[in-house]
Amino acid sequence: MDFVLPDGRLLGAVPGGVRVRPYDPSALRIERYHVDASDTVLSVALAQLGKHYDWPGALGLALRRNWQEDDAWFCSELVAWSFEQAGRPLLNAPQAWRLTPRDILLSPLLRQLK
Repeated sequence: MDFVLPDGRLLGAVPGGVRVRPYDPSALRIERYHVDASDTVLSVALAQLGKHYDWPGALGLALRRNWQEDDAWFCSELVAWSFEQAGRPLLNAPQAWRLTPRDILLSPLLRQLK
């Protein structure tokens, strides 16, 4: 789960940390969604560049880590946190200790692009 930057590159949390990388058309699964939100969301996400990857969260370990801690991210945590910080939360999940891509896809704010 990534942000698509205006120039087509991707911003997201991947093994190795939060990075900007080229779009890869050979990715196994690509679905694009749009959310009406301000540019602040992207600015907030860009401010996380270089943060560590959240391996325990991504692996689904039973560690109860607060997904909103901004010291490490995996893909859906970074997306949800960025929207929340910009005042446009995708979910009503402040008490959740774990957040998955499936949780984000359940947001009523997402509109799938064809």
